[in-house]
Amino acid sequence: ESIMPTYAFLMKRAAKLDDIGAHLKTLRITGVPYTDAEIENATNDAYAQAQGSGHDDASGLQSRYGDKVNVRDFDGQPELTSEMDALVAYLQVLGTMVDFNATKDVEKGAQ
Repeated sequence: ESIMPTYAFLMKRAAKLDDIGAHLKTLRITGVPYTDAEIENATNDAYAQAQGSGHDDASGLQSRYGDKVNVRDFDGQPELTSEMDALVAYLQVLGTMVDFNATKDVEKGAQ
């Protein structure tokens, strides 16, 4: 038996994405390398990623984030972009934006 809580409630709550560009702008101040285009298109890109091919402009998302970006309706509810969509998209991107070649020098120095 797992001690992990269930997250089914996330499928019922709409994700708040209208101010995501402001969050990216703040993260850029802290050193996260978001481009002006990524910040400007953040809300549209978030909806495009979560709604998959049902969104008008998924191609812009892929041009900004690359072919590896996973574009689909993660929670199976095309009428709602839920917090579950946002969580799954976040979990899928973990590790994909890291340049692991840059860590090889750190690993060599630690030995």
